Amino acid sequence: MMSSAKFATLPNSPLEQLHNYYERLVLDAIRARGMNLDEDAFVDVACVALNELPAKYIRHDVDMAYFTSPEEMAALHNRVQRAIDMAIGRVLSKRWTA
Repeated sequence: MMSSAKFATLPNSPLEQLHNYYERLVLDAIRARGMNLDEDAFVDVACVALNELPAKYIRHDVDMAYFTSPEEMAALHNRVQRAIDMAIGRVLSKRWTA
C-alpha cells in the first residue's frame, strides 16, 4: 500500500526554484503597458492571460534563454501579448462602470 505522505518543501529546496516561465512574462508585459488597472483588474487580467497560455515549467530562467532560439523567444513574447490583449478585453468588458 502506498503512503499518502505529503512531500514537504524545505527552504532553499530545489523545488522552490520550480515555476511557470510565463508568469513573469505576463506580469512584466501587463506592467509595461502602463494601463491604469486597479489591483483586482490587474490580477484578473494576469489570471485570464495565463490560462490562455500553455504551462512552461522551468527551474532557472537562464535555461530558457540558453535553450530557446531568438525566433522561438519572439514567438513566446507574441503569444503573451495576444493572451494579454484577449484577457484585457474579457476582463474589462465584465466590469461595471458607475
